[in-house]
Amino acid sequence: MRNIHVVVIALLIVLIAGLTACGSGNAGASTMVAGDFNFIFKYGFSGRNTLDTFKGTFTKDMGLDAPVTIPLSLTQEEKDKIYQKMIEIDFFHYPDKFSVILPSGEIEERVTPYSTYYFKVISGGETKELLWSEKVTNSEARADSLRELISLIKGIIESREEYKQLPEARSGYI
Repeated sequence: MRNIHVVVIALLIVLIAGLTACGSGNAGASTMVAGDFNFIFKYGFSGRNTLDTFKGTFTKDMGLDAPVTIPLSLTQEEKDKIYQKMIEIDFFHYPDKFSVILPSGEIEERVTPYSTYYFKVISGGETKELLWSEKVTNSEARADSLRELISLIKGIIESREEYKQLPEARSGYI
């Protein structure tokens, strides 16, 4: 009789371990890049630089001159990194129009001209759009996380040989 109890307990332990392993596998599945994951990311003055992974293009703002558009497709590894960062910062739960919310009494640090960021992301059949005019530069948790995502994407773009071959803008903004 005692051997039956040992066997039952051993089977329960194996069953619980198996269910736990299955549960952790499912948790990881939520961070897998959906097959339809693509996005448009605009940044800079008035959001005039544009990475469009749907079309595989990048448009560089040239200031007062005409913008330049080139073919630029991200690798799957690059898209995976961006998607993982989006999950990490809970990007899909940001408001559609984001702004920095400061504690009462904290002085706003403003900059002019300021960057505007726009995202249109499709993942898992869902569309998420986000607009942020970064007039206020104060450190705030959600803004800092969004800045990390923006820095990651810009770093990927600027590291690409196609980007490095683009001409420098001859003029800027005041």
